[in-house]
Amino acid sequence: MHPPLVAETTVTSSSISTVHPDIMENHIFKLLDASALASASCVSSQLYSLASDETLWTNFCNSTWPSTDNPRIRRVISSFPKGPRAFFSDAVTNPDTISTTTANSSSSSPVNLDRTSRLISAVDIYYQKRHVFSKVVETESFGNRSPFRVELLDPRDTVPARIPYPVDERMMLELGDRFTLSWILIDPIRRRAMNLSSYKPVIVERRWLPGEQVHMRYGWVFNSGPGEEGSATEYVKFGISLTWEECQSGVMHVTGVSLDLEDMYGNQMSGKESLAIIQKGMVGNRGSVKGREEEGRRRYEEYMEMRRERILSVISIKEPERFHHSLYVAFRLFIFATLGLLLFRRFF
Repeated sequence: MHPPLVAETTVTSSSISTVHPDIMENHIFKLLDASALASASCVSSQLYSLASDETLWTNFCNSTWPSTDNPRIRRVISSFPKGPRAFFSDAVTNPDTISTTTANSSSSSPVNLDRTSRLISAVDIYYQKRHVFSKVVETESFGNRSPFRVELLDPRDTVPARIPYPVDERMMLELGDRFTLSWILIDPIRRRAMNLSSYKPVIVERRWLPGEQVHMRYGWVFNSGPGEEGSATEYVKFGISLTWEECQSGVMHVTGVSLDLEDMYGNQMSGKESLAIIQKGMVGNRGSVKGREEEGRRRYEEYMEMRRERILSVISIKEPERFHHSLYVAFRLFIFATLGLLLFRRFF
């Protein structure tokens, strides 16, 4: 087999650079998804420059999460070090465990709760890949002792959706495969973001009080980092609750969407504790963008098992103490009753 001519080789290697930038941006890059575009940017410095166009990545953000088309969100995203491309990378990757290297890295900023007095939540809900609901909420501050909780809807508000209310258990099970939820938490001061949802619900259940409701639970679990081994905050769970209620026409309305943070014992964490965890998560390791549903469910199940074992171990330790205390109280009551009986017989 004859080797290729030098001229042919030169034309082949330089062919990509001969394509006009407008054609690359308007006719080629628009056909790629975010992963393919990121891969293309690694081919050459020219493609990297073209693939870093803010308009391309803004379109990716808006099409993936309609809530990011909010004017306030757009201003925050534009302030990120690499604009919408950096935001997309933060929001699409999986928050992972916080390693010792990351926690102690000089490149990561120290935890400063005064700099994170407000957070922005950008939430999107899809049903069978059809957009159902978006909401952006800015939370100004969290109290030191009050539980960390973000309510997306006022108790009096409802959001209608053209989705039939499930009438049997089969339809209930199908709902879990059809709904997708994204909750991006944004720190506008530190200019970082992370997605706290498992995308698909880890729990779908019917509740009867108050009224008949369909309750979905999403979430994400990660390690709080070095120094927390064996503590109540060794692993923490961001829980997202989505509540649907049936209206008179037989379709469902969104009546509640909220986010909270729980420790290993299922206790809601305070605002100050939660902000420290959130800051660590923002600068922590990021996992693969694939398999979030499976990874989210696996982490949730492992967390619930660890929580059960942790609570049982505490009960097993405290049970003998409770028994001895009860025995001591019973003994004192017996002594007082005996003395009372003797005094009664003496005087009466």
